[in-house]
Amino acid sequence: MMKLDIKNQQDICIITPGTTRLDASTAVDFKTALLNLIKENNIRILLNLEQIEFIDSSGLGAIISALRQVGVKGDIKLCNVNKQIMELLRLTRLDKILDSFENEKTALEGF
Repeated sequence: MMKLDIKNQQDICIITPGTTRLDASTAVDFKTALLNLIKENNIRILLNLEQIEFIDSSGLGAIISALRQVGVKGDIKLCNVNKQIMELLRLTRLDKILDSFENEKTALEGF
C-alpha cells in the first residue's frame, strides 16, 4: 500500500503521496486510498505533489476518478506541481478542471 501523508486543516484534507511516481505501478493503491478518504466524507482535497517527479495516464486517471467522486459539493486542488507535470496537465486540458497552486498556503486560500 502506498504511504500517504494526510493532514486536515479546517475541512480540507491535505494529501502528500509518499512516492516520486504516480504511474501504473502506484495508481491503483493511490486511487483506492483517495476513494476511501472520500467515503469518510473528505470531499475538499488538496493534493500536494511536491515529491512527485513523474505522472502518467494511470496517475491522472486516479485523480480524475477522485474528482468525480467528490461531486459538486467537493473539490480537488493541486499544489507544488513540477513543470513537466504542469505541461502534461496543459496538454491533456486537465488544467481547466484541476486548479493548481504554487504552494500549500495559496492552495488553501483558493478553497
